[in-house]
Amino acid sequence: MSDRDILAELETIPDPPNDTSVVSASATVGIWRVVNAMRDGWYLEKRLREVARMIATDARARGLRAEQMLVALKRDWPKLLEHRRVPGEAELGMLCERLVSFCIVEYYAV
Repeated sequence: MSDRDILAELETIPDPPNDTSVVSASATVGIWRVVNAMRDGWYLEKRLREVARMIATDARARGLRAEQMLVALKRDWPKLLEHRRVPGEAELGMLCERLVSFCIVEYYAV
């Protein structure tokens, strides 16, 4: 497949809906709990995996492709942390990377 073919295919992928978040209220609360624990020196991997499972399930139910789910998640990430006391930037970056990785695994787990 040539670069042109790949670009043409990418152009046909519809954008995710802009009016809704890919992260449900339950998943948001789960993220907040992980952030709070991390700020206190704990890393709750099991809870983060559960959040990723919720996000992936919701994305599949909405008919989003994995790429669209990740774009929406990265778009919504700053909004999820508004008005929250967050850990340091390095920890927050690691948390986002882990969540994205878990979302990919959970999306394709079915």
